[in-house]
Amino acid sequence: MPSDADSAPSPLSCEGVTFSYGKAPPVLRGVSLSIAAGRVTALVGPNGSGKSTLLRLLAGLDRPDAGSVTLAGRPARAWSAPERARLLALMPQRPEVAFGYTVREVVGFGRLSRGGAAGDAVDRALERVGLADRSSDRFEHLSIGQQQRGALARAIAQLDGEPGEASPGVLLADEPVSAMDPRHAIESLTLLRACAEAGHAVLVVLHDLNHALRSTDDAAVLGEDGSLAAAGATGDVLVPDRLSAVFGVRFIRVGGDAEMPSMLWPAGPSPASGRDGR
Repeated sequence: MPSDADSAPSPLSCEGVTFSYGKAPPVLRGVSLSIAAGRVTALVGPNGSGKSTLLRLLAGLDRPDAGSVTLAGRPARAWSAPERARLLALMPQRPEVAFGYTVREVVGFGRLSRGGAAGDAVDRALERVGLADRSSDRFEHLSIGQQQRGALARAIAQLDGEPGEASPGVLLADEPVSAMDPRHAIESLTLLRACAEAGHAVLVVLHDLNHALRSTDDAAVLGEDGSLAAAGATGDVLVPDRLSAVFGVRFIRVGGDAEMPSMLWPAGPSPASGRDGR
């Protein structure tokens, strides 16, 4: 990813990553990507292109068949689970808990790698996502959108480290606003921006390309075959011709003046895709 930064190594990167589930064809094919500290990177692509799988590999939860993943200068899986959790937070696509924990307890799970204390970090995170008044409720009683906000609070609390920590943290968020109303989606994306401004590297899977266009610095596009189609500054990557080729839908870009922000509009099947829209 482009960055004005110095020559400091990326806090999270992968090189030539390929991955298959069992004997099935590869889900990811030779993906190389660096996530920069202090920036928000969008990961976009068609359904089944391997976005969630890539996040799991970057988080060190799965091992690639080929290639490598590096976290804070070391192979991701060389860190113990508690060490890795102090450096990296993963916000899953479907935040679920098995038992009747309260919202505050679920957010507090983010502090386990740090000894489970620092209730003030939990309180700050709940306040930031607007769930302080629901902290005593059972997590399962929240709406899906509220559960996503709770999962974001947990990730924020997890990365709320001690002053002067040497390495920036990494926040991986898998479709974090997919079930949120417009207000809370914008507020949550603004919080992810604040995490980047605090020095963390943020990678967020988004299906709404306009959220990606307006809320991120960099973007990476996975093709339907699980290869990396493009990566770079968001405005250079999320362009109609490339998106039309990747998604099989003709895109046009509208707006971009003082009266209307720039938007990507799916305008119909792409002639090059061979799909007739039926």
